[in-house]
Amino acid sequence: MIGISSFAYHDLSLGEALQNIENVVNCAEVFSEGKHDLFRQNEIAFSYDLEYTVHAPSTDLNLASIREPIRNAALQLVEDMADICNEIDAEVMVVHPGYFPFAYDRDFALAAFQKSLPVLERIGEDAGVRICVENMPKWECFLFRKPDFEIGTNDFVLDIGHANTMGNLEAFLEREISHFHIHDNYGDNDEHLPLGEGNIDFSAIQGLLRQSNSIKIIENKSAEDALQSLSALKNMGIK
Repeated sequence: MIGISSFAYHDLSLGEALQNIENVVNCAEVFSEGKHDLFRQNEIAFSYDLEYTVHAPSTDLNLASIREPIRNAALQLVEDMADICNEIDAEVMVVHPGYFPFAYDRDFALAAFQKSLPVLERIGEDAGVRICVENMPKWECFLFRKPDFEIGTNDFVLDIGHANTMGNLEAFLEREISHFHIHDNYGDNDEHLPLGEGNIDFSAIQGLLRQSNSIKIIENKSAEDALQSLSALKNMGIK
């Protein structure tokens, strides 16, 4: 199944974004930030005939915070969001693994994230939601930029564009993938371009995308870009 992230409609209200998505696909991933914050308006989701996945907040949520009260607060937010996912029948919730402000803090952040992993597993089990941890792009402050990173028994969402910035997409394909984020770039920056406008060779992975039963979320910056990506996927026989 192909879905579209509400981020492509971030300038619209959540209701308007979901209406636009419903007109072209059967699945929406609600990026729960800004005008689409599900903590404020989760009931809107019931007004549309869509299957949902949810991207948990990322701007102020750090599961690898070296400050224990902040890490615990982040886990509580994830738990609250998982409950919302349960209410709107969203089977997948995407989370970022976290970040660290200084290189010196990397090992401390990694240890903090490892402490968060069993809690994420318990939250997912309790809420009946698959929590998928997303690989990150080529910014030094992020964890999980390489495929050998440990995420416990949590599911993995492959962000194809992020992997391309690290030059390790092929290696990431060796992991078991539960969810996809799809966008393009030229390998240097996380540009979220429509498919075909960067240097990712999607023809090399179209077989995997066709065969996989995992939901494939188009994650572009505008409605026009998302529709262009949708057309490209359909032309590759991906549904």
